[in-house]
Amino acid sequence: MTKIALAFVAAMALLAAQEAPKKVAKDQAEADLINGITKEPDGAKRLANLEKWSKDYPETAFSDERDEIYLATYQQLNKAREAFDKSQQILAKHPDNFMALSTTIAYVPFLNNGNPAPGDLDTAEKASNHVINDADSVFADKNKPANQTADQWGKMKPTMVALAQKTIGFVYFQKKDWPRAETELTKALKLDPTQAQSSYMLANALFSQRQQSPAKQPPSIFEFARAAVYDGPNALPAQLRGQINTSVTKTYKAYHGSDEGLDKLLAMAKTNALPPDGWTIASTADIARVQAEKEAAEAAANPMLTMWKTIKSGLTGDNPDGFFQGSVKDAALPGGANGVTKFKGKLISTKPELRPKELLISVGGGDTADCMLKLAEGQ
Repeated sequence: MTKIALAFVAAMALLAAQEAPKKVAKDQAEADLINGITKEPDGAKRLANLEKWSKDYPETAFSDERDEIYLATYQQLNKAREAFDKSQQILAKHPDNFMALSTTIAYVPFLNNGNPAPGDLDTAEKASNHVINDADSVFADKNKPANQTADQWGKMKPTMVALAQKTIGFVYFQKKDWPRAETELTKALKLDPTQAQSSYMLANALFSQRQQSPAKQPPSIFEFARAAVYDGPNALPAQLRGQINTSVTKTYKAYHGSDEGLDKLLAMAKTNALPPDGWTIASTADIARVQAEKEAAEAAANPMLTMWKTIKSGLTGDNPDGFFQGSVKDAALPGGANGVTKFKGKLISTKPELRPKELLISVGGGDTADCMLKLAEGQ
């Protein structure tokens, strides 16, 4: 058996940086196949040669390397299904393999046209939890890919942990487990606030809980706003952001009753991935309740003014004649209701000034007349 040195390890940059026993091909034909594969830039041609290598040499000293070249080739050809499945074969033998773990985590959203099977979601969750819970093991020096410097490898750890957390959020979003998706996506945004896709998923997860938990709607509006206005790294496409912006504006107005405060919300969402603790938006029901409480307090403090507002509203409303006939005519107002025996007002003007026949009075307060008293002759 001819011992032939192979150059594909460094060329493909797929092997870990640790020293390993020297490997040899079975014969010159295998060596030629391997060296040809490592030098082939065309993914489709390389895949065909990989298939020939696997068929002609099912047993090889380079099985791990072959699996990783398969994985790199599937990635190059955008074969998400094949890359995902090959990653599981690698992880079965090497649970800390960075290339396989990162592929599993990053590729799951693209499986089955964006609708991964439950088993695939479980697989991705398992890989993500391993990266998060066993990060020191996964990112040990011995696992550093040959094409990364020590500094790059050190920075990869927080990046991959954040991506793993986002993937867990995606898993529960796909499962429509809205409370768990909310929890996991919130964690993801704390690790990486730039992930606008996480904001968009969180917005939908919160919005989906609004019927059971109305308090979820204000933060859902905030996250929709975040997805719409954030335009930094990892932002959503501009066209989608425009659509979301239109939608969030409509939703805000419907919830709050007007667009008052919307500009402040959008400005806050542009620079913050999550709303501050205790932040909320007053709903139309909240505003109505506060107004009712205010009016009740005013009524208790000034029953005369309350009665006057009721009379004025009735006489200037949609059915003034009916209100007059039913509530004013022959009622001798105020009549002592709620302890009110007379109305008090401020004289605003008289017509004419001498021997006036009309007195313009403000009963409701202020300097604008809201009542006219017509005086009979001789008064």
